[in-house]
Amino acid sequence: MRFKDGSIVIEPLAAHHDRASFTCSNETLDHYIREQAGQDTRRGIARVFVAVAVDDPHRILGFFTLSATSVTALHLPVEVAKRLPRHPVPAALLGRLAVDRSVAGCGLGGILLADAVKRTLVAAQTLAAAVIVVDPIGDAAQSFYANHGFRSLEGPERRMFLMLSARGFKR
Repeated sequence: MRFKDGSIVIEPLAAHHDRASFTCSNETLDHYIREQAGQDTRRGIARVFVAVAVDDPHRILGFFTLSATSVTALHLPVEVAKRLPRHPVPAALLGRLAVDRSVAGCGLGGILLADAVKRTLVAAQTLAAAVIVVDPIGDAAQSFYANHGFRSLEGPERRMFLMLSARGFKR
């Protein structure tokens, strides 16, 4: 199954969304959407966006979170860091991205990622952000982000980044 244009909507998490039935391959992400996402939204910690089918607007098919962060310029590759100031670089954090098991492998992860990048580019017109960063959970997630143009940051963490430009993202 592939998603057709107009068959899903990506919108902010709201009370009518059924968070309890969401199940992906990671218990931490399941717990987050069920127990923590609403609190993070209310407290202004993260913005949570969910994908729902047009014909079933309560069932969450996938979700992602966005928040503000910064990256130490020293952790960026030299060819990137030399174009940026030495102080922390403003960034957007794609904190979580998950797809329900029932639609895994259908391309929804890429759709969610593209939407997150697009929303970040729009926000970057008002609030400065030079890069979007992710903290992949496991090798499969790291490969997923690499296939979409993300590169590894220098340092001990698995953190990856994507320059916020039209050339950076690979759909």
